[in-house]
Amino acid sequence: MSEDWKFWEMQPAVGCSEEDLDIDEIFVTLEESIRRGRSVDPGTREPLAVLRGLGLLVNGEQLSRAAVALFCKDEVALPEFPQFNLRVARFKGTSRDEFLDNRQYTGNAFALMRRAERFLIDWLPVASKIVSGQMARIDTPALPTEAVREALANAFIHRDYTSAAGSVAVALYDDRLEVISPGELHFGLTPEILYQPHESKPWNPWIAKVFYRRGLIETWGRGTLRIASLMQSAGLPVPTLHENSGSVVMTFKLPEPRGGVNVGANVGANVGANVGANVGANVGVNVGVNVGVNALFPYIQANPGHRAVEMAASFKVTQRTIERWLKQLREEGRVEFVGSPKTGGYYPKQ
Repeated sequence: MSEDWKFWEMQPAVGCSEEDLDIDEIFVTLEESIRRGRSVDPGTREPLAVLRGLGLLVNGEQLSRAAVALFCKDEVALPEFPQFNLRVARFKGTSRDEFLDNRQYTGNAFALMRRAERFLIDWLPVASKIVSGQMARIDTPALPTEAVREALANAFIHRDYTSAAGSVAVALYDDRLEVISPGELHFGLTPEILYQPHESKPWNPWIAKVFYRRGLIETWGRGTLRIASLMQSAGLPVPTLHENSGSVVMTFKLPEPRGGVNVGANVGANVGANVGANVGANVGVNVGVNVGVNALFPYIQANPGHRAVEMAASFKVTQRTIERWLKQLREEGRVEFVGSPKTGGYYPKQ
């Protein structure tokens, strides 16, 4: 029997079928993998054939648990897999005594990761500055977007899926961000080793492979090192990593608030969008477009593959407004549309 059968992810997903899967999510993964040169075009878009090419079928044509974890339908609870969920919370102060926001979601790993990113866009502090000679405000997240995305991806890749009670969690406080992954460190790895060059030993290697092909991680075995490098490049402390009550917790220290830093609800993309719309109405369309563009680009960085209709809903503006902002970003060479008109989306241009 193959070694893969020792892992939870490559056991058959008994009771699950193609009807339980988000086919668009499968196609987006394939198109992005082909675009990045990480997969060869199989010449078919038949879902089971695509999953076979990703190594996610077992016993011939049976779905693996990894296939369901990656591609089950969003917001559809599967009784067999109650662990396919995400918890996000914004706490008041530096303890868990009082919530400002508390949500729980169910779905596939990609959809849950997008929800975590949207939550952080809404709640993470944003540093704002006015560039000399420009009316547009430049908003910069308190933490590097790529570092936070890498931490979230690692949480979904390395988590222990065997526990029905476990879930990836994001906890934001006034002074720190915690990304929590259920399970323990394995294969003799320690927090100290993970911040040194080390061999890649993912606990869920097939899930990790698909995240790599999707472009959500860049290099195997370098996740923590990349996070450390990104934080240091931003002049911020390297996040700490520790095990706590059966979970692995990565903690980012938030920078001290300075002049021009907005802290509180909806200080991310939504505020940028609303300011863009209001300024556009009051002082001219061009200024409104610039402000909106400055908010939209980091949103696309944090949510690659989203379509205009999703952006309009998140920013609470019309789709026509979003398309105007996207037009400017395309003309500036900052974003591109990837995939078919039906399943494709917008991505930062490489």
